[in-house]
Amino acid sequence: MKKFAMAAVAALSLSAVSAESCASSFSGFYAGVQAGINSTTGTLNIDNYIVTNTDTTKSSYKGTAGKKSFLGGIFAGYGMGVGSCAYVGAELYGNLGNSSNVLFDTTGHDADNKTFKITATKGYTIGGKVRLGYTVSQQAMIFIGLGLEYAKSTLKSENVQSAFAQSGITTTVTKKKGNISFAPSVGMDMFLNKNLFVRGEYTYVVGKKQKLNADQKNTAPTTSTAAIKANMTQQRFALGLGYKF
Repeated sequence: MKKFAMAAVAALSLSAVSAESCASSFSGFYAGVQAGINSTTGTLNIDNYIVTNTDTTKSSYKGTAGKKSFLGGIFAGYGMGVGSCAYVGAELYGNLGNSSNVLFDTTGHDADNKTFKITATKGYTIGGKVRLGYTVSQQAMIFIGLGLEYAKSTLKSENVQSAFAQSGITTTVTKKKGNISFAPSVGMDMFLNKNLFVRGEYTYVVGKKQKLNADQKNTAPTTSTAAIKANMTQQRFALGLGYKF
């Protein structure tokens, strides 16, 4: 009985040490750099635009366009172990990257040499997230992130109808807007030594709608206003290198 009690105490002590080690290995302040790929998908709706330059025919358009771009950024945060192997923390991050997506372009495809081009651009992003993790070992942790990020998006319409002078209307219309988007993520941190760790993370950025009105003229001359609606979503995969202080 005495030996059993001693063994039980030893096992509990070893378990406590292991639990403390598992929780504490990821606890504390950290900072790092990251780089990866942005995959941007834009959906576009256009209503009431002039199809040709010689009549008043109007139409609607729906479509999608995607593009990949490089990003680089920094991150910093604080976290602590909860219980045996759970983890909770908060992180701030910023990414530099310019994702420009041509959503619509009739250049070279119209018999009247008309150009109607719509471009959506998303610049740098800054964000913050709560991280909830589980340490599968003293060196590795899987986590999910619940984040919000800010980005400035630009929607641009270029409308040039060469067969008719576009006097009295603005042929290039640009609208800039700052958006806050929900950005959930999932990833894994793994220590290379006591302080240095690597990270792999996938993030999905929920898109925000933007609207723009573009005036057009035909040979009548008649002015028509095309109503443009665009929505940009992003899927992002980044690799990071961090240091825990």
